[in-house]
Formats: sequence, structure tokens, C-alpha cells
Amino acid sequence: MRLRGRLWRIASVLAALAALALVFLAYAQPSLMQQLAEQVWACF
Repeated sequence: MRLRGRLWRIASVLAALAALALVFLAYAQPSLMQQLAEQVWACF
């Protein structure tokens, strides 16, 4: 049971790091950020 908990924790950390990497890559593309900002602005 202890091994399963450790594997779950490692998998969770890896998933969080992958999500952070995807967010960083998204912010590295100015055109994507501009498009998202325009879509948010269109809601108001």
C-alpha cells in the first residue's frame, strides 16, 4: 500500500509539472494570448 501511495504522489507531481509546462508554452506564443484576450473581451 505504501508503494501505491508513493506512485500516486509521483504521478500527481508529474501531471502538475506537465500542466505548468503547457501553460508556459501557451504564454510563449503572443498570438495565442492575443486571441484569448479578444475572446474574453468579447464577453463584455
